This record gives sequence, structure tokens and C-alpha cells, in this order.
Amino acid sequence: MKSNRTKGKILETSIKLFNEKKASNVSTVQISAAMEISPGNLYYYYANKEEVIRCIWQEKMVGEIDDLMEQYEKIENSEQLLDFFKEAIEHCIRYRFFYTEMPTLFTNDSKLMGVYAETSQRAKESAVEMFRKLVEKSGIDGLSEDKVEYAAENGLLLMISLISHCDIRSSEGFDTTNAIRTVWRNMTGYLYPYMNQQMREELEKALRAKEAAL
Repeated sequence: MKSNRTKGKILETSIKLFNEKKASNVSTVQISAAMEISPGNLYYYYANKEEVIRCIWQEKMVGEIDDLMEQYEKIENSEQLLDFFKEAIEHCIRYRFFYTEMPTLFTNDSKLMGVYAETSQRAKESAVEMFRKLVEKSGIDGLSEDKVEYAAENGLLLMISLISHCDIRSSEGFDTTNAIRTVWRNMTGYLYPYMNQQMREELEKALRAKEAAL
């Protein structure tokens, strides 16, 4: 239907502008101008910019995140782990405005914080479960359950901080390929202390092969 196509185009146009200029610097008037429609036409579909961002999260991002979590929970080897990191950073780059401006977006829209929290909790639970499997496989002793949770959450926080790092460096010609390499090196470095020697060697071998193929 035409209305669905228009709504989809509004979201895609908004994502593009938000990524280029930051969401906090883009108005609904600028979005409508980029689409060559009147602001009133845009307001027919979305009441304000906050609703646009909320719909981007719910209709675009959550489905991708759910797929990533399902993929993460099925990881069984180094190649699959690196493939996951690659797809995760590509997702984050597609919606980098969101991950680099979360505090501002949440301040401007408490409803967004509410819908984000549910998915964020599921992501944390998936990370904890995967990290628990890693610790068991590596044979590490003495890592309590709360430390497993902290370590898993640190991985999520590291990934988000790497998005900001890559976004800042994009002005220097730092592209998606550079971002993938950065995430691979930083995330594997974060995991190494929780791996035994054999696991580290397997991961390093897989990493060299993946980097050569980029």
C-alpha cells in the first residue's frame, strides 16, 4: 500500500539524515524537505521526530537484533564468532546515530528508553549465556556467576564504545572494512583472557584468515 511505502521511505530517509548529521541536528522539516513532501504530510504519519526514531527502533532495529542474538547463541567455533562480530558491527553502523546518541535520545523520549530496555535485557541474557559456555569450554576455574555477568556485560559496552570510536574516525576515511577489523581485534582481545591456549590459537588463525579475505 502507498501509505506503507511512504512510511517506510520516511524511516529510511530519516536513518540516512540521522547518520549523516546526527539525529539531534535533524528536524522533521529537514526530513520532509529531503523527501520533497510537506511537513504536514510527514505529520500525517508520524507526530514528531521522537516517534520516527521510536519506529526505527521497533520496526527496523529490533528484528535485526533478535536475529543477531539467535546467531550468537548458536556459536560453536571461532569462524562463527568472527562472523557474528562482523554482522553486529554492520548492524551498528547502519544505525550508528542511535548507538552514538543514546543518552540524548533517551532524554528526549522516555518511551524510547522503555522499549529499548526490554531488548537490551534480552541481549544481556544472551551474552551471559554465551559467555558462560565460553568459560565452561575453556576450563577456567573460580569465575563466579556475578563475574560472568559483569564480563558479558562489559563485552556489550565495549561493542557500543567501538561504534563511537569508528564513527569519530569516519571523517578520516575510516570505512566499514576498517571498522570490522577494529571490532575483530578489540573483541577478540577482550575474550582472550577467558580462553585456554588452544582456543586462542584457533581464534587467531581464524582471525588472520578472515582479515585476509576482507
